[in-house]
Amino acid sequence: MKNSTSAFEREKLEFLYHQPIKKAKYTNVFAPLKSIWQQVINYLNAKHELQVWQSSDRDGHTWWNAYDPITGRTTKRNSETEMRAWIEERYYY
Repeated sequence: MKNSTSAFEREKLEFLYHQPIKKAKYTNVFAPLKSIWQQVINYLNAKHELQVWQSSDRDGHTWWNAYDPITGRTTKRNSETEMRAWIEERYYY
C-alpha cells in the first residue's frame, strides 16, 4: 500500500511542478498619481497647440481662423485650402 501512496505523491508533485507559475497580482499604488500627472501634461500641451475654427459673417461667408498661442498671432483665411497652406508653410517648412 505504501508503494501506491508514494506513486500518488509523485504524480501529485509532477502535476504541481508542471503548472505554470502565476504572477502575483499587485495594485500599482502610483496609478492615481500617474493619471493626475498625465492630465497636467495634457493641459499644459493643449495651451500651446494651434487652434483652428470656422466662423461666418453676416453675409453667410465662411472664414477659417487660426490662433497660435506660442507667437500670439491670429490669421483669417477664405477657405480650408488656404488655411492648410498657411499651416504647412508656417509649421512644416
